[in-house]
Amino acid sequence: FVLSVYLVLFVTGVFLVISYSKADLHLIINQWHTVFFDIFFKYVTFLGNGWMVLILFLVFLLIKIRYAVIFLTGNFLITLLVQVTKHFIFPHALRPVAYFKGVHVLHLIPDVAMYSYNSFPSGHAATAFGIFVMLISITKNRTLKFLWLVIALLTAYSRIYLSQHFMVDILAGSLTGAIVMFLTVYYFNRYFLNFCNYP
Repeated sequence: FVLSVYLVLFVTGVFLVISYSKADLHLIINQWHTVFFDIFFKYVTFLGNGWMVLILFLVFLLIKIRYAVIFLTGNFLITLLVQVTKHFIFPHALRPVAYFKGVHVLHLIPDVAMYSYNSFPSGHAATAFGIFVMLISITKNRTLKFLWLVIALLTAYSRIYLSQHFMVDILAGSLTGAIVMFLTVYYFNRYFLNFCNYP
């Protein structure tokens, strides 16, 4: 059910991307900011970086080796796909700061390192939704599953809030992370049912 909620939100995001130019949509979102959310999203965004993957990998090692292997494999594939897309397919995709340079002054957060290229897709969104799919695949509690979704959504949205990415970037990143991790979990459960199925 939680995946259905994600799909509804994803389709809503696609609708917005189709309805507005990426520039207009970003400027609309960028005007909605507060001091609280400046601080909040400045730190929430770290939930989508490599350190979070490493921390969760170590946690999964303590819970079950199988989980750790699946998680690491999925994230390796996600990272590979995202980086190849960023650097070889869309290497000149401008990030908001470069896109609006000299045209519009964005609301930016102090002490946040800003980047100019490799905007598409969002690696943080891909990582966040890869983590989300992994966690819901091993979680039975529905409330926790929704919590994982909320955290993934906030992490992905932080990339727009911080003007590190456009909406289309995080949509592509989230779908990439979700699909790759889903297929990784499915593949292991389908073909390697007993692989590392201990302790």
